[in-house]
Parts: sequence; structure tokens; C-alpha cells
Amino acid sequence: MHRFFMISIGLVSVLMFAALVMTGARAAEDPLKQAAVVSAEITAFANLLSLRPKTANDFSKVSGEYCFYSGADENSGWDKHHTHYAIDPTKTQEDVIDYIDARPLLEAGANFDNLPMLPAELGKMIPGQWYMRLANANDPHHGKGYDYPELMRASDLQ
Repeated sequence: MHRFFMISIGLVSVLMFAALVMTGARAAEDPLKQAAVVSAEITAFANLLSLRPKTANDFSKVSGEYCFYSGADENSGWDKHHTHYAIDPTKTQEDVIDYIDARPLLEAGANFDNLPMLPAELGKMIPGQWYMRLANANDPHHGKGYDYPELMRASDLQ
């Protein structure tokens, strides 16, 4: 339970930092309005984490990231979408990484042959560029590979 709360606090801290960075000048114009937005976002995440504590995963020792995982869909088997948040976004250009299970897209005929493969090392993703990770290929952000392909994109919150 202690680990759950530590991960929750870490995720909320990263999200607060992201909200402040992304709103920049607007926050300075109306700090009370921004505080209300941040408070609502924190409450929404706290509610999600209290209902589904397995949503938060700690990859701090592997990649310096926390994971917000939506979970697998029991009907389709699709692992959906999950997101990694850098614990210290000032140390990387990979502040937020979006992961998308590529299986349903590939089954529908999507062609990702032109996408670069996910770099084998942390910190090598170009923000805004989509990458492909083939099934069973290693993902440095997880420290292992998975038996399904994924699409991923990093964002730098400067």
C-alpha cells in the first residue's frame, strides 16, 4: 500500500509539472483559474488510482519513469494505451511517452514500414516522432520486450 501511495504521489507530481509547463503564460495571467484546473486533474487521477491501484507502475529503477497503464480489455485482448512519465523531466527529452498497442491497427491493414524502430537506449527518441517496437523487441523504458508490437511517441514538455 505504501508503494501505491508513493507511485501515486510521483505521478501527480509529474502531472502537475506538465500542467504548469504546458500552460505557461496562461498560468501567470490567472493563477486561481489554473489552480482550479490542476486541482481537478489531481482529483481525477487520485480517483482513478484509488479505484484501480494497478494502474500505476513504478519503472523508476529501470528508466526513471512512472507508468499510467489503462489495463487490458478483456473482450478484445487489446492492451490499449499507456503512458510513461519521467520522474525528473529536466533530465530527458522523453518527458512523456505514449504507447499504443499496434495489433488492431496492423490487423486492419495499417502499414508502419516507414516508421523508425524504437531506439535501443534511453534518451534517443526524437520528441514528436512515432516509433515502432516489434513484438519481443526490447523496450529500454520497460527493461524488457513484450509479445506484441507497439507504436510510441515521446513528448518534451520544455
